[in-house]
Amino acid sequence: MPKAKAKRFDVKTILVPTDFSAGAETALDHAAALAKSFDAKLIVLHVIETFTYTMTEALQVVNVYQVVKTAVEPALDEIVQDLKRDRVTASRLLVQGKADQEIVAQAKKARADLIVMGTHGRRGVSHAFMGSVAERVVRTAPCPVLTVRTPDK
Repeated sequence: MPKAKAKRFDVKTILVPTDFSAGAETALDHAAALAKSFDAKLIVLHVIETFTYTMTEALQVVNVYQVVKTAVEPALDEIVQDLKRDRVTASRLLVQGKADQEIVAQAKKARADLIVMGTHGRRGVSHAFMGSVAERVVRTAPCPVLTVRTPDK
């Protein structure tokens, strides 16, 4: 029986979610290497979990999204600038919502060919309680997902 000819896996857009953890940084390194190999563009995504307002001890209402956004934007800009200095085409995206749902939605919107993301490798009660964003993304993503385990310390 003749062998089936393998289809070429062409990667033009890679979505890289980040929570700025060690695992996300390792995933970003892998994604940058892949982007260079495939001459693909990277979209670095951070999702601010949905919570809009909170009160301080002084009973002041604070727009948490705006506070977090103000802190996160420069960090995303720095990542993108580092990638560009390393000759990787990159942009950043900051959205608000539930992390796994937004990662999948943004992958669809960007027509990503690949998602590269870190995983914390939680087990036992921690995994049962927290769940796994990476696991939910793998189950629902419109494209292949490469998960990169957080390096041991």
